[in-house]
Amino acid sequence: MTDKITGACHCKSIKYTITGPIKASANCHCNSCKKMTGAAFATIAIVADESLEITRGEENLSSYMVSDNLTKSFCRTCGTPIFNVHKKFPGNRMLPVGTLDVPEVAMPAINVYCESMLPWIKEIAELKSFDKEFSR
Repeated sequence: MTDKITGACHCKSIKYTITGPIKASANCHCNSCKKMTGAAFATIAIVADESLEITRGEENLSSYMVSDNLTKSFCRTCGTPIFNVHKKFPGNRMLPVGTLDVPEVAMPAINVYCESMLPWIKEIAELKSFDKEFSR
């Protein structure tokens, strides 16, 4: 791991630094993550609360209580999710890997909530791929 890992929302009004280690990284296939991200699954990095420092734009951070156990914090300007806090994981924050400036540092090691995994997920690596956008 590098000394400091940085990240930001899409509009860059919120920036953050991770000063400690990434404890784990996972692909979460639960239905809540699918709804909150608008994607087939969420890739998250877990860090200790004290390791996450909002370095810019804390006043732009909004929160939404997703359930009794989960609160999502996001940029009120562009809507980018910044971190989640889950009561089942006290003392930790879950950050979407896509918000990291160098997302490669948080390669997922596991898939969780696989009972909710979309049936085509395991086949996406076999799809025809293009380095740039597809045009007909």
